[in-house]
Amino acid sequence: MLLRPQRPRVLTLFGIFALTVGSFYLCRFIGGLFPYDSSESLGGRVALGATLVLGALVPPAALNFFLEFLSFSPRAARYGRRMALFSVFLGLAVGATPLGDYFAARVAVSIWVLLALSFSISLVVARMRRSESRIDRARLMYLAIGAVASIFFSALDFLSTFNVPFPPLGPIVATLYLFFLSQTLLRLRLMDLHELLGKIASQTFLAVILALIFVVLTVWVEGNTGLFVFNTIVAAFVMLILSEPLRDKVEERVVAIFFRERFNFLQAVRALRSRTAGILDVGELSARMLDGLNETRRVTHASIYLLAEDRPGFRLLDSRGPQPALFLDAGAVRALLNRTEKAQLLEAVERRTHELRQQLHESKRGRDEIKRLNDVKSAMQLMKAGITVPLVGNDRVIGFLNLWDERVPEAFASDEIALILDLSELLATVVENSKLYDRMRERDRLAALGEMSAGLAHEIRNPLGAIKGAAQCLDPRRLPGEDGEFLEVIVEEVNRLNGVVTAFLDYARPLKQNFGPTDVNEVVTRTVRLIQNDVPAHLTLKTELAEGLAKVEGDAEQLKQVLINLVQNGIQALGTTQGELTVKTFKPERFGDFRATDSAVEIQVIDSGPGIPADQQLNIFVPFFTTKSKGTGLGLAICQRIIKSHGGTITVQSRVGEGTAFIIRLPTLPAEPLPAETPLPEVTPMPGSLSPPARELPESTETDGKGDRRPRRDRKKRRTG
Repeated sequence: MLLRPQRPRVLTLFGIFALTVGSFYLCRFIGGLFPYDSSESLGGRVALGATLVLGALVPPAALNFFLEFLSFSPRAARYGRRMALFSVFLGLAVGATPLGDYFAARVAVSIWVLLALSFSISLVVARMRRSESRIDRARLMYLAIGAVASIFFSALDFLSTFNVPFPPLGPIVATLYLFFLSQTLLRLRLMDLHELLGKIASQTFLAVILALIFVVLTVWVEGNTGLFVFNTIVAAFVMLILSEPLRDKVEERVVAIFFRERFNFLQAVRALRSRTAGILDVGELSARMLDGLNETRRVTHASIYLLAEDRPGFRLLDSRGPQPALFLDAGAVRALLNRTEKAQLLEAVERRTHELRQQLHESKRGRDEIKRLNDVKSAMQLMKAGITVPLVGNDRVIGFLNLWDERVPEAFASDEIALILDLSELLATVVENSKLYDRMRERDRLAALGEMSAGLAHEIRNPLGAIKGAAQCLDPRRLPGEDGEFLEVIVEEVNRLNGVVTAFLDYARPLKQNFGPTDVNEVVTRTVRLIQNDVPAHLTLKTELAEGLAKVEGDAEQLKQVLINLVQNGIQALGTTQGELTVKTFKPERFGDFRATDSAVEIQVIDSGPGIPADQQLNIFVPFFTTKSKGTGLGLAICQRIIKSHGGTITVQSRVGEGTAFIIRLPTLPAEPLPAETPLPEVTPMPGSLSPPARELPESTETDGKGDRRPRRDRKKRRTG
């Protein structure tokens, strides 16, 4: 403990406590090498005096540690220091007694040690009764029981003084208790302490087995020293060879005997991982995984959330047990996204919150930590999760795997959590591979569609041209009555069908893109200026542009095509009613990504129209889906394809009667460092001049959406053109 870097005070006090106990037993061992009646032995008297002094120092060391460990007030710590000073004087006084009074000295020190240690145990029991946390009460109960056992077996060591044969178990039990106490400081979870008890039991069985091997190979050698040394070496090799496989088998059997439910859960999860290793479909994998976990009877709630594509947040994919929240927005899970742990435990969050609230003087940092922990707890309660594991793909969170056993506060040990982490990695890999497969399938589908559309357009347009030409040659104005109207219908429908073919070709053919650094605000400004004359008088078209937006890697002309399509859809949705259209840009908060350097910009096209029903929102980006009487159903599909080719997303948010908002999110380019300014050369002024001649500045330029630079003096001419 003393060698740990940046150790808190409680670890330092524990190190002193353990060092005092170890030194006491060391001096007691050395003193045992000298006969009790050897009054002339200086070594015996020194060892005896050191034993008595260190024995008297054990209680104050224990008391100071427990006062710090149990978070008692500084006033109580002063009493501990006074007790330490008193114990030093008591030990020195008893150690200076004549050797003939050795028995009385041991009795006096023993009574003091037992009383003082009993007082320390009473502090543990008192804190256990006042604790509001069930987990802390169980942990303190284990510590109190272990302390009582250590004191009891240490007291039994004095039976040898009265010539009562009894093995000296006090040092062994005290050492085990100190080890258990150290693990309590390092392992805050109660299930880890259960696991530690199992490891202690397994190591005990392993030690007994290895000792039997050594005894079998050496006990029958009576007086042959050479054979004894040879058999000892053989026994050492045998133990080295058998130690690792024996340890695994013994640990497995100990867990199977003493922790049956945990053993069955481990076996079931390992089998589940093997069964689901070859599944590539996300839905099938999630169903099998949740069913397998639910069948273990160690999980009462299980759910899987995946990153939503239509809006910032996570959507419930599947669940078992009571249904959790169907959707978690960015605000609800922001605290979880800021965490870097591989798994988040509800009981750990509650324990840390309880510890911070117990502090007498909360700093601003402590209050912020409590607020963040409360946000984490709220998110986990919405997901009904006792343990939540983020699914990480491409350095960003793409979902969560949540498990909970509401019957116990700490349901999973560290080895179980390790297997759950393996399942989450498998699930995250399948999700990422599924997205990659969908992109490849979409690419192949569009390639086949493009090849088919070229021939199909040729076969359709030629008859359409003949039909339209024949109808126009008949001249509808010269035909009486309904005959002329029928010809006009023929021409109108031929034009509409030709538009469908053109839109289909635009959707199917490969995009010809000219990417470059693009200013989103400039694209919006140029688009609005282009279409504002086509906006009806009863509608208002506004722009809200955020300042300081980073540039994106994109094709300005294609982004302009997307905005024109969205604005025209808004105009058609508003119809003849009074309304408002708004095109706005801003920088959203970073969401669902661990990489702090990544950012994005958003373009929103908002209308105050009638809105889109919820059952239609899932299909509006599907090709040829339309609710318009004369629509082709390809406009939004083309928009989505263009935005995806830019590495962005386009989503819709709409409520009936409240309007519709199309949200475009595009990744930005990394900020480039500003170039250092080159100092101007010093110019010697001409005779008679007041200042050096001004250096001719380069002609002012600006960047268009495609990254081309043009003189500013041509700007007005180009706009009017």
